[in-house]
Amino acid sequence: MNQKMKKIKLLLFSYSLIVFTIMPASGMADTLGTHCWQQTPFAHVLCFEVNNVNGRYFSLLGENIVEEVSYPVNGSALLDAKNNKFRLSFTQNLGGTFVFENAVTLDPNTLSGQWTDDGGNSGDFQYLGIGPLDSEKITELTTRRAKKPKRKLP
Repeated sequence: MNQKMKKIKLLLFSYSLIVFTIMPASGMADTLGTHCWQQTPFAHVLCFEVNNVNGRYFSLLGENIVEEVSYPVNGSALLDAKNNKFRLSFTQNLGGTFVFENAVTLDPNTLSGQWTDDGGNSGDFQYLGIGPLDSEKITELTTRRAKKPKRKLP
């Protein structure tokens, strides 16, 4: 093999190695399926596709379902092994200009916990199970007979 051909092969190998190394971790993540929670006191159901990036970090991509409408949500999660908790962080866009940054702490045994947002809102984050949920269940959870609480803006 001549010298020029060796250089081309080396360059191609180097390029392949660089591309593989800088690929986003979520592109190589293993899916753990779609999981759903209810965000109370508001009638919101959030369903995320949870992707295991490396056993400690997880990517979250899904939707926030409210009465007869849904909005995209995305974020990430971290296993806090020291405190035995999952810490979730996600952006919630409720249409228009209302965007909330949320923080959630989950018990790893029940996958339920507490949420807060940058508007000073907070409540329970109740694990509903593996999704997708059937439409009757979503309607039941997102339709409230009582007066709905008003969400404070950030």
